[in-house]
Amino acid sequence: MRKRIGIYALLLSTGILLLLLGLFSENPMQAGILVSIGIIALGFSVAKGAPLLTSKEADEESNIIEWHDERNIVIREKASWYAGMTTIAAMSVSAFVLVMTDQLVGACVIAGLLLLYSLSIILFSAYFSKKL
Repeated sequence: MRKRIGIYALLLSTGILLLLLGLFSENPMQAGILVSIGIIALGFSVAKGAPLLTSKEADEESNIIEWHDERNIVIREKASWYAGMTTIAAMSVSAFVLVMTDQLVGACVIAGLLLLYSLSIILFSAYFSKKL
């Protein structure tokens, strides 16, 4: 487990380094590539490393019981809701910035993603409310 945490910590620092190199690069093509790879590395390391850091050593049966505990279910649902709202706010600000810099194609893509996200929330809420 320590070895995997070390790998993700190294990937995290590599992602930060690539992101910073991309932000201060003079060549726009190189800057875009470095920033993109840095963000992908950051996202992957956080997505895979965070559960390792928060997990505790316990037997399999207690983990299953803990996972299905009502309090933990509510916590996960609330956390996912706040994460979704943060994503919507970030995408809205990004679309606004792209419109202000005359990059309408990017703004339209982000607006489409916002619409898709909102529709998926509505559809999944309706589906799961009928299923449960």
